[in-house]
Amino acid sequence: MVQAPVGFQCPECVQEGRKRTREWSTSSPIRVSQGLAAINALVWIFVALLTGSLSLWGGGVTDIHVDFALHGAYVHQDGEWWRLFTSAFLHYGLIHMAMNILILVFLGRMLEPAIGWWRMLLLYGVSLTGGALGALLVEPNAFTAGASGAVFGLAGAVVIAERASGRRWQDSGILFFLIINIVFSLLLPRISIGGHLGGMIVGAIAAGILWTFPNWTGFIKTATTIKILRPLPELLVLGLGALCIFLALEWAAPRWFNPIIG
Repeated sequence: MVQAPVGFQCPECVQEGRKRTREWSTSSPIRVSQGLAAINALVWIFVALLTGSLSLWGGGVTDIHVDFALHGAYVHQDGEWWRLFTSAFLHYGLIHMAMNILILVFLGRMLEPAIGWWRMLLLYGVSLTGGALGALLVEPNAFTAGASGAVFGLAGAVVIAERASGRRWQDSGILFFLIINIVFSLLLPRISIGGHLGGMIVGAIAAGILWTFPNWTGFIKTATTIKILRPLPELLVLGLGALCIFLALEWAAPRWFNPIIG
């Protein structure tokens, strides 16, 4: 987000037997990851054609960014809450967009076969809200755009998933991802560190809920109770996303006139 062999499965997969494992095998398609990448690319092409801005490294703030990017004053004063979401599909330059969608697909190949398409969508969405919250907290007066907050959330999720599966997260390729992003953070202008950190923290928390919650209910013997509790992890993740949205709108966005930093 800027401003102006896969080896883990979720515990539920193991518990529900071979049928579920085959369904979530690493050879499964990653339609959500590829679909999100395609949407980001198409939006960039549309904005580039509409504005005539074909910057490689990141141009200035266009009218599209003014109308749809994240900015505390517009969110707080004008009630434009939807900027929390539309900003995540805008980018400042071809390199910015290309890096995000390439890493999105890379991380999606690790996560989506393990957790299924709709949990992948849920994880991406809640990471997106965490990135928006972090960006508004740190620099609410900037026009922030990009999918980096959501992508960093997926990176945090991979680390948690690897640890929960007893694997070394350093072997997952995440270290390479972090190094590449640090390099590009130094090269690209107007990087939102708050957006990156917010997305990663929230994504890691969400993954912790999805991967470890089934183990917390291992002591329950009643099949009916287990069935009732089965959707609870996803509901908790939805609640986490709702909390991020609430904090972004009611706490972070109003800081456009009194930012934490700056």
